[in-house]
Amino acid sequence: MMLQDLIEKFISLTEGKLTPQEWVAWFTAHKGTIEKICGRTAFLKIKNKESFSESRNAYIGQLGAFEWLNSMNVNTTLSDRYKKGWEKEFDDFCKVEKQKEKQLQEEVENKFGYLKDRYPKFFRQLTYSYSISDIIEAGVQQEFILNKEKELSIQLSEDLITWYRNVSILKLEGIEIDFQELSTETIQKKQYLVLGEFWLYGDGDQLLYSLENQNIYSFAHEHSLPKIIKIANSLSDFIEKKLVTYLKEYES
Repeated sequence: MMLQDLIEKFISLTEGKLTPQEWVAWFTAHKGTIEKICGRTAFLKIKNKESFSESRNAYIGQLGAFEWLNSMNVNTTLSDRYKKGWEKEFDDFCKVEKQKEKQLQEEVENKFGYLKDRYPKFFRQLTYSYSISDIIEAGVQQEFILNKEKELSIQLSEDLITWYRNVSILKLEGIEIDFQELSTETIQKKQYLVLGEFWLYGDGDQLLYSLENQNIYSFAHEHSLPKIIKIANSLSDFIEKKLVTYLKEYES
């Protein structure tokens, strides 16, 4: 390919005479020669990006080609064809994403609307954070709670009973609470209920419930010295405040 051939192709691109598909295919077939003629800096401005659509690559390539042509004192006009194509594509994408978000909110409402009155902040956050990979299962009957109390030789507090009557399994990113896995453990000479895991300070950190004061703790096992850190005054406080904040931060 000669210099004049490249200039003519770039002019066709800047004037909007090529389809995005034609541009992407041509660039892919000649990118080695393009870099040799245009130089590395100009080439990188024109180069197709694998993660971009053909319309976006045509628009970016057009801007880079227009700049290079100007540097070569080649006059041409800049069509808005690819800009409009990319804007429409992006607008369509946003509409699809909004529709998905609406459908997800409807799904959360249908599946977990019963949490709205007892855990309103948590429920509201679910409408933003919930994904199809998450697991939330309805609560257990009172008889199963009584059996668990006998199994562990303890009496569950009202906030624990309320939670497990509403949710038996909660598995979100970095948090897992499962009624069937509820157990007791003595750590640093104090007895705790192990509710599950909460990866606040490190992967695999246990979520602990104090039988003494009903506070919630994280067992930060990756700390320089494994450390039990208080994170909430109660389970309800944990669900409505700490967990909601965590999900917001993870989402962002």
